[in-house]
Amino acid sequence: MREYICMHQRLQAFVSETRTWNFAFAESALTFCITVPSSIRYPVRHLIHTVGSASATSLLVSGSFDAHQQTPEVCRDPFRQPGYLQINQQDRRLTKWIPFFSTNILSIPAPESAKYPADKVPSFTDHSPPEEILDSAPTSWFYHLQKYYRLIYDINKIKNAGGKNPIVLTESQQELVKKMNWLHNRRAVVLGDSVDRIMIQFFCEELNLQPEYGPGGQHTTYSCHIPLLNTTIYHWHVASLYPMRPDWWWLKHIKLVAFEDRFASIFDPDWSKVIGCNGQTPDLVLFQSGLWDERAFRESTRNIKDASDYLLTPDELEKKRKNREKTGLGREGRQLSWDELMFFKARMEKFMSFIKDKFHGTPLLYRGLTTRRDSNIADLATINMDRISRALAASMDIEIFEWARLTTAFSDQFLDYLHVGKGPLSYTWANMFLYYLFRATGGEEYNGKLLKFPDAAGNYVKEGEGAKNVTELKVKETPDFNVTEFWDACHQYNVHWGGR
Repeated sequence: MREYICMHQRLQAFVSETRTWNFAFAESALTFCITVPSSIRYPVRHLIHTVGSASATSLLVSGSFDAHQQTPEVCRDPFRQPGYLQINQQDRRLTKWIPFFSTNILSIPAPESAKYPADKVPSFTDHSPPEEILDSAPTSWFYHLQKYYRLIYDINKIKNAGGKNPIVLTESQQELVKKMNWLHNRRAVVLGDSVDRIMIQFFCEELNLQPEYGPGGQHTTYSCHIPLLNTTIYHWHVASLYPMRPDWWWLKHIKLVAFEDRFASIFDPDWSKVIGCNGQTPDLVLFQSGLWDERAFRESTRNIKDASDYLLTPDELEKKRKNREKTGLGREGRQLSWDELMFFKARMEKFMSFIKDKFHGTPLLYRGLTTRRDSNIADLATINMDRISRALAASMDIEIFEWARLTTAFSDQFLDYLHVGKGPLSYTWANMFLYYLFRATGGEEYNGKLLKFPDAAGNYVKEGEGAKNVTELKVKETPDFNVTEFWDACHQYNVHWGGR
């Protein structure tokens, strides 16, 4: 059966009890009708709901419908698409994520080896993808940052020495300055655990800089400051979503566990440091919680105190505890119980609401949870928490930082059983982080092309100050740092939980 759908610039759709489509027009004007099969009712209804005030006449709906087509090309997030991680063996900093949709890989003709019938056994090479595919992949932002920071470091060194023998910028260096000028004076906050902290550590070390712990020491605050850019990434440690500190907490130096308490006593005193160009909040915030929660759930059962425990000797108590590590909810390698899942859901929902209120107007990304190097049954609880967090993020209008899924199965790239190591995966994290910061501050990138740069407060490489042949960039008299407006341009198309 086929149904007829009429669309206009502003349509409001609803499905009746008989699942027949009816539409009430918000405005009465020229309409047009298209025919679609019943099997694709939902994608089309979602498409019409999504485009809102966008012109329906710009949409082409045919007998076969790709839900990806509903997103404007410039808003297609390359890291939310299925793709391929191309690791450059000569220079791993040039590792690239190649999204299948944006690079039109699905349209590549079949190679001769794949044709049937065949009289030759297929043979294969290990060469890189074609240059046109690599060029249409997302920008290798971190590679450019390394080159840019080295350049301004050398320029600053000459400037401080009196300005003799200034660096004469080549054409490629001029392009580099133009490409990276926006990154000065930025602030970002990453709320999470040691997986995130180590990525920030690698980010800093690859620029020959040293990250620093805050005054509270380990498991409190941590930062990577890039002095010549006046740009800083802050890490605020989330010690699970438990609402209090149990007396059995495994790290004695952690006195505060609840995120509410940690904000009040540890993070809020640093608030003035994390304010970005908008003068009110950071330019970007990533957040997650999961690995510490998984440990806390196990420890909670292992350390239950029964009324009869006072009759037991210390050795008997320890034996009882050891037994709980192997049975019931105290064991490792199990799903969360329903009670645990509902507890986590409630706390994560409050955490997300808290962050949205605290960082009001700041672009937010939930960082999907990583699994262990050798993923197995021990990751079930983490996967449970990631799935419910994804559902909450979608329901609360928060996008997802999908780096964790890009790391799956690259066990040879891990630092240890839990943490991702320095190399292709950490460069991918850095590229993704800078991609979202670029977008959050007003940039537009599509298919490897930089269509629009964020506003900058000034030129940071200047003629005669340690450099010559500098092209002065056009800077607005009153730069626009309204990051909410910039982020929202594509935000509605990228709020989805990601599947599985």
